[in-house]
Amino acid sequence: MPVPAIVWGVLELVALAITLHELGELAEELYEGVEKYGKDIGKAKEEVRKVIQSIQDEIAQKIEEKEEVAILLALEAADPQGQNTRKAAGRGATDATINAAIEQKIPFRDAITQVCNAADRVPVWSLRKKKGVSIKDLPKAKRKVIEELLSKSAEQLADVKFEEFFVIRLKQLAVNLLFEFVDECLSWASPLKCEVNFGPPPSFDDHPVEGATKLQRLGKINPFYPSPFQYQKGNISADLMISEYRHQRSDKGNIFAIVEIKFQGDRIEAEQFLAYKRMLEAAAKVKTSRTPITFQGKPVSSGGRLSLFRYPEDIAVHGKKEPDKPSEHEKKEEPEQQKSEKSSGRSRHSRKRGI
Repeated sequence: MPVPAIVWGVLELVALAITLHELGELAEELYEGVEKYGKDIGKAKEEVRKVIQSIQDEIAQKIEEKEEVAILLALEAADPQGQNTRKAAGRGATDATINAAIEQKIPFRDAITQVCNAADRVPVWSLRKKKGVSIKDLPKAKRKVIEELLSKSAEQLADVKFEEFFVIRLKQLAVNLLFEFVDECLSWASPLKCEVNFGPPPSFDDHPVEGATKLQRLGKINPFYPSPFQYQKGNISADLMISEYRHQRSDKGNIFAIVEIKFQGDRIEAEQFLAYKRMLEAAAKVKTSRTPITFQGKPVSSGGRLSLFRYPEDIAVHGKKEPDKPSEHEKKEEPEQQKSEKSSGRSRHSRKRGI
């Protein structure tokens, strides 16, 4: 069985790490980490097969389009939100736009929770950047591996503290690989599409597709990087898009909801959600242009829902009352870098590309 491209990418990253760090126990630990990451991506894929089954159960394979949105609305109404989600409590809940995104009901919270749980259990490790060595100083081939794996350019990574940034990126990559795996198993007709890219405003060009519904991927090490509009200022990459009609292209006229996923340590910034809202306003115009009959002659007012899924605060909750206190994840002491950024309200690590 050939080694997956992502595993080769991590192996090359380890080779790079050895050139930046002292040999010895660190190298041994990194090799062990690579082996675990590769194996556990496979285990995680097996784990999310139950997610695939739940999606098949919730939306039948041959559903009629006129019924599909109605089922999504029913699933949304039954969204198993926890109290931190319903009340927009905890991390990031300081801005009206962000609060509304946290509280927004969505379908498939169970499925999203299971995929994030699987990704969170994939072993990751920290790299300590050697003092005086910049990523921009590395040979081009090794620099490209870093850029593709972490979805950032050398310039963007020049001052990144790997201890904080690397773990978040690998968890997000694992989530994307698992959602893409779900989509492939459903013959590219899953209603859950990861890393859907839209071009810059005002047009917000749609993500290119291969065939009817398969999103075009350009990367070799990281399939999702570079993105189709990578080098165009103002482009948007949605962590997850829930399509209204899963047998149609995932474009602006087919958005039921945009879900932004944030693991612990990732920054939550209002600017990103305002950019999503502008894109959804453009999507509403597309939906109106496609609808032959509008309600009482009025145009569509929304291009879709906008939801923030903080992991683990916003996971699905069933049949139990949650304590009104921080989770174990929230109790953990925050890295010094994150503390310092809170005071300024800015981050150079977690901002989505082009926003």
